[in-house]
Amino acid sequence: MKRNVRILAHRGASAYAPENTMEAFRLGVEQQADGFEIDIHVTKDGEIVVIHDDTIDRTSDGSGSVSDMTLAELKRFNYNARFEEAYEHAEIPTLRQVLELVRDRDLYLNIEVKDILSKSGAYESLAAASAALVKEYGLEEQVIFSSFNHGSMVNLKRMFPELKTGLLHFAGLYRGEVYAKSAGADALHPLYIGVNREMVEQAREAGVAVNCWTVNAPAEMDRMFDAGVDAIITDRPDLCLERRGAQR
Repeated sequence: MKRNVRILAHRGASAYAPENTMEAFRLGVEQQADGFEIDIHVTKDGEIVVIHDDTIDRTSDGSGSVSDMTLAELKRFNYNARFEEAYEHAEIPTLRQVLELVRDRDLYLNIEVKDILSKSGAYESLAAASAALVKEYGLEEQVIFSSFNHGSMVNLKRMFPELKTGLLHFAGLYRGEVYAKSAGADALHPLYIGVNREMVEQAREAGVAVNCWTVNAPAEMDRMFDAGVDAIITDRPDLCLERRGAQR
């Protein structure tokens, strides 16, 4: 089952550059990724920013919760953790910055909404606010939203039926495509370990895509290509591109 599988750079080309920064996204473009997977949180002043954790401790030279700081305060820190020698400085980007890159480069974007544990009222509306931005940029066909909070994706689909949603999950789901359809979702986003050809084929017959994460080993990339997934989310888009080429 050979398909033109979409390669999405996980938090950008995060094996080689600071994750969820414009530097990582631009490198992903250079490595010919088809798009990105990003994570979003909301700031104290209601700005949507791209960062995985709900604090800046792991990825920057600062500390504290994203939701307790304004965008201006967050921009004061350096987000080059683990890549200090290669990247002297990296800022936390806004969702707008990433959407502009996606629009200008005609890329695909997976936005993971970090709303599992709502810390404030702003988090409750994070998905809807980000969806409104996607529509403002006219990127409805180039974006899919995902979350481990499946109820959030159900609500988002009800508010914006024209947008695509995916359900993130670790464990394998029995007849996951049936569950996805019941939630109005367009895709399943499973951890790659539980992905096989049978589940992909069942999903495809139901009109549900399978976008797997986070695949970095060549052998597992090959297995995902063989299974016929729709997208591979990877820290190493350059290697995944090589493996995709070898499939043809």
